[in-house]
Amino acid sequence: MTHGHSSNGVALARWVGLAIGLPALVAVILLGKDALMVVNKINENALKRETAALERGIKLLGELHASELLSQTMWDTAFRNVVLSKRQDWIRENFGKDAISPEGIQQLYIVDSRSNVIFSSELEGAPSPERGAALIAAASRPIERARMLYKSARAAGDGFGERMPGAMTDGIYVNDLIGLDGQSAMVTVSPFTPDVEDHETPNEPTLLLGVQFLTEPLLDKLESLSHIDGLEHVPANHTEATGEHTLALRDANGNVVTHVTWDFSSPGHAILLAALPAIALSLGLIAMMTLLAAFTVRRLTQRLSESEQAAIHASRHDAATGLANRGWFMSVFANLLTRAGKQDGVSAVMLIDCDYFKAVNDTMGHAAGDAVLCAIAGRLKALNERLVIAARLGGDEFAAVTTPMARREDAALIAEIVEKALTQPVLFDGRLLNVSVSIGVAAFETPSTLSIDAWLAKADVALYRAKRDGRGCSRVYDEALDTDIASELARTLQRAIGSSAVAARQPEAVSSPSVEAA
Repeated sequence: MTHGHSSNGVALARWVGLAIGLPALVAVILLGKDALMVVNKINENALKRETAALERGIKLLGELHASELLSQTMWDTAFRNVVLSKRQDWIRENFGKDAISPEGIQQLYIVDSRSNVIFSSELEGAPSPERGAALIAAASRPIERARMLYKSARAAGDGFGERMPGAMTDGIYVNDLIGLDGQSAMVTVSPFTPDVEDHETPNEPTLLLGVQFLTEPLLDKLESLSHIDGLEHVPANHTEATGEHTLALRDANGNVVTHVTWDFSSPGHAILLAALPAIALSLGLIAMMTLLAAFTVRRLTQRLSESEQAAIHASRHDAATGLANRGWFMSVFANLLTRAGKQDGVSAVMLIDCDYFKAVNDTMGHAAGDAVLCAIAGRLKALNERLVIAARLGGDEFAAVTTPMARREDAALIAEIVEKALTQPVLFDGRLLNVSVSIGVAAFETPSTLSIDAWLAKADVALYRAKRDGRGCSRVYDEALDTDIASELARTLQRAIGSSAVAARQPEAVSSPSVEAA
C-alpha cells in the first residue's frame, strides 16, 4: 500500500511539474515566435524604405541627366547651328568626345526631324544606317514621347521652357530605360528649342539623345544619391532567385529592363543580436523560476503524499506495536473469506492471548508490559511468510490469519510454530521475562458462507479450551470437542444478561511469571 501511494505521489508531482513547465515552454515559444515576427517586420519595413530610396535615386539621376541635356538643347546658339544651319564643325566641337564630361552622360546622339541619326559623339559624325536604325528602334518610346511634348508646347504657343507634368526641371525632356547593344541604359531625350521667340520653330523637332549605360560609375553615382551601398547590376535575362533585396528596373511602359541588387543590412537581426544577451538572461530566469516552482511543488506534493500515507497507516495500525488494528484486520479477513475470483483454499484464523500479562504489569511495571507486547508484535511480523496479517485487537489480545494451507490439519502445525516463536524470553532492563501465550485456531475454507463473527467465535472457543487445559498451549477448533464449551459460554452469557450483571470477563487467579537474571 505504501508503494502504491508513493507512486501516486510521484505521478502527481510529475503532472503538477508538467502543468507548470508546459505553459512556461509554450510562453517561451510564443515569445520567440513574436520576436521573429517583430524582426521580420523591422526588416520588411527597412527593405521598403531602401527600395523607395533607390527608386528616388534613379529618378534624381534621370533629372540630373535631363538638366545636363537641357543646358544644351534650350540654347539659342545650339538651335541655330544644329536645327537651322546643321553645321557639322560646330556640332563636332560642342557634342564630340572632347565636349562630353567624364562624370556625365557617356554618349550623345542627334536625331533630325526625319528620324535620321545625323551625329554620334562616339564617332564624331553620322553612324551607319544600321547603327542609326538600331538606336531609333531601341529608343522609339522616349523619342515619340519627346516629339509629342514638343508639338503640344509649340501648339500652345507658351514657349518651351515650361515645366512638364511630373517633371522636376523646366523644359521638355523624357527619361526612360532601354536596352541598347545588349546592355541596359538610361536615356534622356530633349528637343532643340530656341531660348528666344525670334526664331520660327519647325513642325518636327530635332532631338538630342543622352545615353548612360548601367556601368559601375553610374551605379556609384546612384549609391551616392540613394544612400545605399553595394549596388550591383543584374542583367535583364537573370532568372535565378536574387533574394529579397532585388529591385526590377522598368521602362515607362512597365516592362522589366534589368535588375539591381544591394547589400541589405537586416536591421531586425542586428537588433535581435544586440538584445540576445538580455533575452538569454530572461529565458534563463524564466527557466530557473519554472524549475524552482516545479521542485517546490514536487516537494510539497511528496510531503502531502507522505502525510497521506502516514494518516492511512495510522488509521490501519496499532500505535504501540505497529501491527494492524482491529478495523484493518476485520477488513482483510472479510476479503479473505470472500476471495472473489480466486480458487478455493484453506486458511486459519488465530486468536492469541498473552498469559499472565496483568501480573507482568503489576510486578514489573507498564514499561515491561509494553516490552512484552512489542516483542510479540515483532515476532508476529517476522512470520510474514506464514501469516497474511497479524493484528493487535486490544490489551494483550492478538489475532492472525495464515497463508493458504495444503490441508486443514496443517493449522495445528502452524499454531505450534507461532507458539514457539512467541514464547521466547524477552530481555528487559537486564532481566529475562518468560512469555506464555494461549492460542485458539479455527481453520476455514475460502470462499466461506459463514460470517467473520462466526469464525472468530469458533477461534474464541478453541482459545477458551487452551486456557482451560492449562494455558501456554494452542488448540484447534473441533466441533465434536468444543460444542459443549460453546453451549456453556452461551449459557454463561445469558445468565449474565438475565441478572443484569456487568458483562465482563473476570480474570482468573494466576501466579506471577518467573523472572531470571539476564
